Amino acid sequence: MKTVSIPWFVQRNCTAKCVRLVGVISAGALFLNAGLLQAQTLINVDFNGNSVGTAYGGGGVGTGPTMTGAAVLGSAGDQWNGFGDSSFTFASYPGGMSGSGLALNYANGSASGVTMSLTADGSYNANEPVWNNHSAFTTAGSPYSSLMQDLIYANNPQTITLSGLAPNQAFNLVLYNAGDQNVGAGRTSTFTVNGVTQTSVWDGTTSTLVAGVDYVDFASATSDGTGTMVIDFGVTGGAGGLETDLDGFQLLSSVPEPTTLACLAVAGTMALVWRRRLARS
Repeated sequence: MKTVSIPWFVQRNCTAKCVRLVGVISAGALFLNAGLLQAQTLINVDFNGNSVGTAYGGGGVGTGPTMTGAAVLGSAGDQWNGFGDSSFTFASYPGGMSGSGLALNYANGSASGVTMSLTADGSYNANEPVWNNHSAFTTAGSPYSSLMQDLIYANNPQTITLSGLAPNQAFNLVLYNAGDQNVGAGRTSTFTVNGVTQTSVWDGTTSTLVAGVDYVDFASATSDGTGTMVIDFGVTGGAGGLETDLDGFQLLSSVPEPTTLACLAVAGTMALVWRRRLARS
């Protein structure tokens, strides 16, 4: 817990018990504020479809479970926006996925006002028993299995467009990639945001979150003047073995929103009132 400095006038006029109480209240307020800040500015997305397995008899589930809790970002109890194949249309099933204007909630469940539109070549769940394919995360009982076992993929250049963001604002963007333990090993996933490209090479066996193996982290991805951010994934000429997998992503604002600032102000005022009352007693 964060150490809090106790004002000299409180230390002089309060008993040791009072001073400890003020410290606990202040530290607790800071801890609560940090949780509110992240929950109200963090958006989590988990892709849960399996168009390939469903269409070609893989034998696995059509829609996987939706992730809950923390991944690289977040806290226990965080909510995720889960999107199965029913959220999208297909130009030629099981391929040619597209979706438009999909509403996203914050990690605390409140509406963010942000929408997502995307294109992809299809979706897949790594747990396909007929093909003897499995997710390393599921096999290991990983807490990230719900997120990392299923994905959308790109054999050709595809995009995700996020709209309704604050204009010209920096965000921490984490993109997750992992396929199955068999054919997915060694696959390179390529992501580009704001003209910056990062790649991540899935090794087929890792069941924890490792940068450059099953996720990439854009620490300062920026929205444009209209509040839009475009994520490009996949590469030109990717068909024939090259494939970018995208299991999900997290987007965390680096600037508190007005409602969060209001909560911080209220909590800070409460802590100050308590300090003054204890100083007078």
